[in-house]
Amino acid sequence: MKKLFDPAYTKMAFYTILVVAVSILVFRFSSTTDTFFPELFGRFTTFIGIFDAIIAGLAIAYLMNPSMNFFERHLTKRLQPKTAKQCRSIRRRSIAIVYGCLFGGTYLFISVLIPQLMENITFFVNNAQRYINNISAFLLEAEMYVSTNLPVIPTDIVEEVFDFIDINSLIDLAVSSLNTIFSTVVTSTVNLTGLLFDTIIAFIVAVYVLGQKETFANGSTRLVYAVLKREKAVKFLSLCKETHYLMIRFFVGKSLDSLIIGIICFFGLWLMQNPYALLLALILGVFNMIPYFGPFIGAVPAVIITLFEGIMPALFLIVFIIVIQQFDGLYLGPKILGDSLGITPFWIISSVTIGGGIAGAFGMFVACPIAAIIIISTNRWIDKQLDRKHVYLPKLEVVDVIPVPNIPYNQQKMPSSSTEQPKK
Repeated sequence: MKKLFDPAYTKMAFYTILVVAVSILVFRFSSTTDTFFPELFGRFTTFIGIFDAIIAGLAIAYLMNPSMNFFERHLTKRLQPKTAKQCRSIRRRSIAIVYGCLFGGTYLFISVLIPQLMENITFFVNNAQRYINNISAFLLEAEMYVSTNLPVIPTDIVEEVFDFIDINSLIDLAVSSLNTIFSTVVTSTVNLTGLLFDTIIAFIVAVYVLGQKETFANGSTRLVYAVLKREKAVKFLSLCKETHYLMIRFFVGKSLDSLIIGIICFFGLWLMQNPYALLLALILGVFNMIPYFGPFIGAVPAVIITLFEGIMPALFLIVFIIVIQQFDGLYLGPKILGDSLGITPFWIISSVTIGGGIAGAFGMFVACPIAAIIIISTNRWIDKQLDRKHVYLPKLEVVDVIPVPNIPYNQQKMPSSSTEQPKK
């Protein structure tokens, strides 16, 4: 029987269509350089927006899966189910416990923390005029001190510098920022109905994904084996398992680390009698989720808010933040996270910078695990290529202090033991 499609002609047609599509894209890019990428990104965002609820549900299920596994293991050990129906009942109970903890924590946050945060914000707004007067008086005293005690500096330069630091312009900037925030809040309130609907759908999707996660995992595995060759499918699934392990270990560990840091900051600021202890602890704890840059980014608004109370409280806060970050970096972080990513600080800083430029705060948060997977996969590919070419170039670790000797490119691999003889 004659085949309906000749594989050779099908392949040729596919490449022809691909070349035509790429040519159209290149033409569009060359003719409308300024609007091509924004338009393409906008259409892609619109297309992805259709699946917002589904993607959010999958993300919720992925993040809640470790907690569900924890409760499921303990319930299984205690109840010892003997039938599939009993196992499904334990799964449903585990999901209910996880959702109960989530909604209970949300209610606790809204009923306890939100009023305290609103009290801090209200106190800050009510004392804004006093803070402005204090800053104006401080700038005036500083200008008089510089003019009196540093006669070397010309008076006109001093006046220009302090005129540049104009309190009125700072007030205008603050007011414009508040107007922007207010308009954003109004826009978000208008879209609250759609957001609420997507949130409900996302949590419903997460329930079904958690309840039938083995079915989804089995279907995905069958699809991978159907599309890829057996060897590539095994490698791809192995990479997915390793990615999952790194992601969960990093996110759970970093969340626990940031929670502990936030609690320590709250009690420390409370003992220092800082009126914004809860607000500043929340800011420092949330930004601590971002590796390396997070503590510094969170310290900026915290110090600015405390600066309104005076110079000394701000200096005490800076010293306190430095001490806390040293404790986190030298003791708490290694105890909780360990070497969970296995990459050097250079790659962490680079990945956070690139991720922040691409996707903002979310990109900075997920950049490190993604970079770790890319680096691990690249190193494995390099080792495989060197092994195929019979080149022995040991990888230099961070702890190595003795330089690796120059090895010729075509040098053969050395035998693994002294008793093993090379093949003739």
